[in-house]
Amino acid sequence: MAQYAEVELVDGRMVRVYRTPNRRIIAMVEKKFPRPEPPVVTETTAQGKEVSMVITDNPEYIAALAQWEETMAQEVDMLGSLFMFKDVKVPDDWDIEAEVGTEVRFYDSEWQPRDGPMGRKLDYIEWSIMGDVANSQRVLNALVELAGIDSEEVASNEASFRDNVEGATP
Repeated sequence: MAQYAEVELVDGRMVRVYRTPNRRIIAMVEKKFPRPEPPVVTETTAQGKEVSMVITDNPEYIAALAQWEETMAQEVDMLGSLFMFKDVKVPDDWDIEAEVGTEVRFYDSEWQPRDGPMGRKLDYIEWSIMGDVANSQRVLNALVELAGIDSEEVASNEASFRDNVEGATP
């Protein structure tokens, strides 16, 4: 099975898209950002026995879990992008400020480019490569191919589902 695929971007640039070590990436991110634990309430019964209950509907826990899931998705995406585009070199003359600075700050006045060489590379990946929907689709197609997923078989399976599943049953 191939380790990478060559992808031509809409502007003619060629990039290698590598298979990413997803399980390792997720494990690394989970180690850095541990999943929040739901609160546990322990009570004593009339017989004197202690009973512990996990409270999964606690509003603070639900909010912390939602924030954790968002952080996980962002961090996994960033680290995955670095692995996926490990050969990409940011052109010396590429300037994120000139490319998107004014537009992004219009929406988010606090926005700043990422720090360091890896931050610069992530910005380049995010804005110059994956910022174009056609490029994103080409990269996604390459990842599907690298994963060994047969797109035609998926399309065939999707086509086999009934269009209208709502309504009365005969």
